[in-house]
Amino acid sequence: MDLEFNLSFFYESTILPECILIFSLIIILILDLILEIKKKSLLFYISLLSLSLSIIILLFQLQEEPTISFSGNFQDDNFSRIFRIFIALCSILCIPLSIDFIECTKLSIMEFLIFILTATIGGMFLCGANDLITIFVSLECLSLCSYLLSGYTKKDIRSNEAVMKYLLIGGTSSSILVYGFSWLYGLSGGEFQLQKIANGLINTEMYNSSGSLLGLVFIIAGIGFKLSLVPFH
Repeated sequence: MDLEFNLSFFYESTILPECILIFSLIIILILDLILEIKKKSLLFYISLLSLSLSIIILLFQLQEEPTISFSGNFQDDNFSRIFRIFIALCSILCIPLSIDFIECTKLSIMEFLIFILTATIGGMFLCGANDLITIFVSLECLSLCSYLLSGYTKKDIRSNEAVMKYLLIGGTSSSILVYGFSWLYGLSGGEFQLQKIANGLINTEMYNSSGSLLGLVFIIAGIGFKLSLVPFH
C-alpha cells in the first residue's frame, strides 16, 4: 500500500498557525545545540517570526467560513480565531520585554522560549477545542508551562516556592475538573463533544438533574482554582 502525503490532513489549514509554532519549537531545540552562547539571541527572532506568521495566517482566515475539523474535535470560527490572535499577540509582547532580564541573569534562553511557545500552542488549541479531551489536554499544556515559568529562576527561593504551590494547586484543580467532566460524560450517555453532550443530556432528560448540576459545580470549581477566581483564590 503506497503512502501519500495528503494535505487534507491539515483540514484546509485550520491548525496551520499552531503547526508553525510547533515547527519553530523543533528549530529552536536544534539550534540551541548548534549555536554558540553569543549567537543564541537569534532564537528570540525565530520565535517572534513564527508568532507573527501565525497571526498573519489567522487574520487571513477571518475571511473564511467556520469549519469543524478533526472528527468534530476542533472548531475553527472567527470567535476562536480572534482569541488565538490575542494569545499569540500577548506572547509577542512578552518575549521582547524579557530579553534584557534573561541576558542579565544568564538564564537559559531556550527554556524560556520553549515554555512560552508551548503555553501559546496550548492556549490556541484551547480556543478551538470542541470536546472534553482536547479541552483538558490544551488546558494542562497551558497550565504546566505557566507553572514552570513561575519557577524559571531556579536560584530564587521565592520562585521555587511559587512553582511548588502552583503545581499542588494545579494538580488539585485538574482532578476536580476531570471529575466534573466525568459526570457530564456519564450523564450524556458517553459523549465527549460539547454539542453531543448537550444533546445527550436532553435526550436522557438529565439536563436539569442534580448530577448535571454537581458536574457543573466541579467544573466551575476546577476552572476557578486555575484562574484564582473568588472564592477559590
